[in-house]
Formats: sequence, structure tokens, C-alpha cells
Amino acid sequence: LKRITQVSLALMAVVMLWVSKDFGITGDEVTQNTYGQKVFDYFASFGADTSALQFKNVYFYGGFYDLLCVTVNKIFHLDEFNTRHFINAIFGFLGIVFSSLLAKRFGGWGAALLTAWFLFLSPRFFGESMNNPKDIPFALGMVMSFYFMFRFLDAFPKPTWKDALWLALSIGFAIGIRVGGLILIPLFFVGLAFYYWFDWRKRTDGVFSWKAMIIRAGLIALGGYLAGLIFWPYGLQAPFSNPFKALGEMSQFSTGIRMLYDDAHIMSSDVPWYYIPKWIWITSPIIILLGLVLSPVTLFNKKYSFHKIALLFFVFFFPLLYIIYKKSPLYDGWRHLLFIYPGICILSALAFTTVAEWLKQQYARYAVYALVVIGLVFPAKWILANHPNQIVYFNEFQGGVDGAFGYYETDYYMNSIKQATFKLAEIEDLYHTKDTVVIATNCIEPMYHYVAKINPKIKCEYVRYYQRYDKKWDYCILFSRFVDKNLLQNGFFPPSNSIYTVMADHTPLTAVLKSNAASENAYNGFTAMGKQDFANAVLFYQKALQEDPRNETVYNYLGLALANSGRLKEAIDVINRGLAQNPANGEAYQMLAQLYQAVGDMQNAQMANYKLQQLMQPNN
Repeated sequence: LKRITQVSLALMAVVMLWVSKDFGITGDEVTQNTYGQKVFDYFASFGADTSALQFKNVYFYGGFYDLLCVTVNKIFHLDEFNTRHFINAIFGFLGIVFSSLLAKRFGGWGAALLTAWFLFLSPRFFGESMNNPKDIPFALGMVMSFYFMFRFLDAFPKPTWKDALWLALSIGFAIGIRVGGLILIPLFFVGLAFYYWFDWRKRTDGVFSWKAMIIRAGLIALGGYLAGLIFWPYGLQAPFSNPFKALGEMSQFSTGIRMLYDDAHIMSSDVPWYYIPKWIWITSPIIILLGLVLSPVTLFNKKYSFHKIALLFFVFFFPLLYIIYKKSPLYDGWRHLLFIYPGICILSALAFTTVAEWLKQQYARYAVYALVVIGLVFPAKWILANHPNQIVYFNEFQGGVDGAFGYYETDYYMNSIKQATFKLAEIEDLYHTKDTVVIATNCIEPMYHYVAKINPKIKCEYVRYYQRYDKKWDYCILFSRFVDKNLLQNGFFPPSNSIYTVMADHTPLTAVLKSNAASENAYNGFTAMGKQDFANAVLFYQKALQEDPRNETVYNYLGLALANSGRLKEAIDVINRGLAQNPANGEAYQMLAQLYQAVGDMQNAQMANYKLQQLMQPNN
């Protein structure tokens, strides 16, 4: 089993590093890359360049990972984002390695092998490992710290200084990625309390020493804390106050983000207590969840020490319970809690190995192993079929990604924009165009990087999804985040003028639109509106709707143009037609209330105001 585990890990490393180039630039990466450059400038100028200390809210994060990526790029002069993804994949792979090693400490090589494959064949963990510059490195720091913590505690009362050093460096690594790594210090002291109560206090050999424990634990805590500040400019400015300011800001994230969750649009500051547990339940492979459900059996496995297994449960799941208790803002699924997933896989693996060991009949044991293999076949097939969009995986409990579409966020990280852009360039041969081509998008920063590789004649424009025809463009690339759930559920995405769609199973992730007569008329209508030429605006918008009745962006504009032309009843009719497509259009209800009032229909005016107030309530 040891050799099989080693070969498996080698295979995983090759695969992860090779495919990392296929993944797109995420919503945070351009900002993170810029932050890394500013951190580099801070150290290169010996602290004189302080731009890293005021950069957006990113200065609250440790700078180690982004500084590493920028430094490697400056040395090798490769594509900066491919380099970031390659390094990201290394960190993801190391997360699998240390999870496997931690499982081995409890259940031997069998548990280590299962843990490695559980993580590797978890589509979301695999996908996040390629281009998530915050949560994957942080997950590595956490699981690495837990591994060295157990190694240190198991060696007590005579742990080597090497054990202590590795533990301190691991804690520092986690803090150097995200200030939330500070939780490792109290968790370490909880571990000391567990071992003291269940083991050390019962010793009669006189070897245990309170003084030695306090000194070593204190040095590890202090060393880990200081190590976490080494590559963090903001932390270095005020080492004993700024990290705690950052911790307060990160635990109550001040920016509210609208997101789709459980068939409702909610704010990140208003998530239900079960937000993370449900996300985990519907996006993890079912075979791993089955092992997690069975995991309490490990507490009764005489092969393991009860207090060690109990501590393993505690260190991985206490952060989740604490976040639920604090009602911390959360968004983008459960990626911020990704660091608990290695624990889920470890405990699941230990559960299956425990059950197999308890079964006396050999064929029964084989049945357990066969169940695990069959259970992993399904996510493995999904990974292969939907590469490189593994992060949109939903399990069979949710009906797959097709069952989740319109009810939960899918490609919130914009990964599929890369596929869409290069496919457009291939379809329309943009590589050789000599004319200026304008591509509009609701994902502008990554787009700049993509088109620079295709043709300098391509220009980019930023558009919001619902204002996509307010600018003139040749092509438009749009991902589905922030599109109202009614439009998603009723098949209005992708729009009618789509020429290519990036799909996961049968679910559209990103749409590529091409300008046509309908879109030209919609743009001309908007231009006429800007000139207050309402008569022509009406004509253009009417033509746009005749050519594409599914274009939800036109109805409100046409209603406004009609209203400004004195055609109030026609305006009411048009806006109501738009609401039939998207019943959650608050702007439409606001316009209706004013129009009904203008024509003296107070009952419908009150009804429109009532609908508007309902939409403004949380979770609508």
C-alpha cells in the first residue's frame, strides 16, 4: 500500500501540474497579482514603497503566495498567470500529500491512499487547486500545521526541536496566506490540553515537565506568529496590532455581495446558519459524504486513541462551528472553508478502513473497497467530461450541475471565460483579423490578458449583463453570475444571439454573442434615448423586440421611451410583458408604480409598490 500510495501521488502531481495551464484567470487573480507586485516593491525598496499598505482591502492578507508568484515570474519571465496556476497546483498537490500523511498517522497506508484519491477526485478541490490563490494555499497551511501538530504532540514529552520548528513554520505559513491562520495557535493549545488530560497527567515515570511544555509551546506560538508576518507588509508595520485589526475585518467582511443560493438571491451578510454545511453536502462526492456520516465509528476503533480522533474532529470542525456561531459573512460557496475539506476526506477514509477492519469475512471487506471504487468512478468521469470547469460540480443529491443551475451559483470565479474567448478567436478567426474588433464583457480584467495573446486589433469594453446593448460591440462574452434566477431557470440564458456557449453537462456557463440586427437596433435605441430622441428610440426598440422578443433588456427602455412620448398605457403594457420574463425586475415595478399613478390607477400603483417592497426584502 505504501508503494501504491507513492505511485498514486506521483501520478497526481504530473496530472495537476500539466493541466494547470488550461484554467482561466479568476475574479480575484488580477488583483492578487498586482498585490504581489506591490509586496515585491515594498521589500525591494526596503519598505520605502508603501503602496502595498493601501491596496484595496487585499493588504489585510499575507503576501507570501503572491510575492512568491511575482518573484518566480521575474526570474523566468513566463506567462504570469500560467505561472501562478502552476504554483497553485503545486500547493494543491502538497495539500493532498500532507492530508495523506496525516491520515497515515491514524490509519496506516490504506487510509493515506484513500485520502489522497478522495481529494484528487473531488472535482471542486481539484478545480480550486488550479487557480484559487487564497483558499488552496491556506488549506495547505492548515493541514500542514495539523500534521506537524500531531507529530509534535505524539512525540511529547521528548519532541525534537525539528518537530517544533516545522510546526512553527507551518503556522507561520498559514498566517502568511490569511490572518485566519491565527486560529492555529489556540487550536494547538487545545491539543496540548487534550494530550495532557488523556495521557500526560497519568504518567508516573516523572518524564513529563510543565516547564518544558510551557516553554516549547510558547516558543512555537510566538515563532509561528512572527513567521507569519515576514512577508506581510501590513503586519510588519505594527506586528502586535495590525494582524488583529485584519482579523476583525476579515471575520466581518465589510463588502456585501449579492449571490444566488437555494433558489434565492441573498446578501453575503445574510447567509443562513446552514449555508456552509449545505454547500458541502451538495458539492462533495457522495461516497465521501457516506464516509463522513460513518466517521463517528472511528471513535470506537481500539486501534486509534480516542482522544486523538476526538482532537482530529475538533481541529477541523471547530472553525466551521465558530463561523456559524459568529454569523460571519460568507460568499462564493464554501471556498473560504476549503481548509476543512481535507479533514472531511481523512475522517471519511478512516471510517471506511475501520469498517473494513471490523468485517471478519474477506469478501465483505472487498465489498467495502468495491463500494469506494465505484463511488469514485462518478466524480472521476465528471472531472474528465467537464474539464476545466470542475469547480461547478454538484453531486447527485442536487441533480448535478443541471439541477443546481438557476438555484445556486455556478462559475462564480469566471474560469470559463478563457474557454469562451479562445473559442471565439478560433470560430471567427480573430487571430488574423486586420480590422479593429470590439469585444464587450462583464469580466473585463481577465479579458485584457486573453485578447493580448490573440490579436492587438482586439479592443475590450466592460458591460453589465443587463446593459449589454448600451455599447457598440462586435462580440460580447458574458458569464451568468448576477443574472436573475428567473431568467436562468426559464431558459433566457444564453441570449438569442449566442454563437457559442461553454457548457458543463447541459448547463451554460459563459455565452459568446455576435452583433446582429436586433442588437444593433437595441444599441441605436439607447443612443437615441441619450439624445432624448424618444420617437426614434421607440422605433429602434420596437424593431429590436420584433427581431428578438427574448431580449429582456429592451422592455424597460422601450417603456421609458413610450412614457416620455406620452404613450403611458403602451408603456405599461410593454413593461408588464418584460415582467412576464423576469418577475423580479425591481426597476420595472418602480416604473409601473409611477405609470399607474400617472394614469390614475391607484390600485395597481399600490400593487406595484408592494411587489417592489417584497423584492427589496432579504432573500428575494
